[in-house]
Amino acid sequence: MEEIKQFFIKIGRADVDENMRNLVSDNIIDSLDVMNLINEIEKHYNKTLDSDFMRPIHFESFENIQKMLELAMKD
Repeated sequence: MEEIKQFFIKIGRADVDENMRNLVSDNIIDSLDVMNLINEIEKHYNKTLDSDFMRPIHFESFENIQKMLELAMKD
């Protein structure tokens, strides 16, 4: 989860932590934050995320992000 926390720090959202839920649906993060996270993830892994992983549900919590990363980085 520390890696995910670092992604949030890099996009200027150090206020978001692993205990928070419903990040997108409760407007804790917005679409610009999601796009910035995707950009940081892609830079970190040097891999483009498939569009299937760019859905808001994948960014609702640190756990969801972690699960999405595990699936996305298998390929």
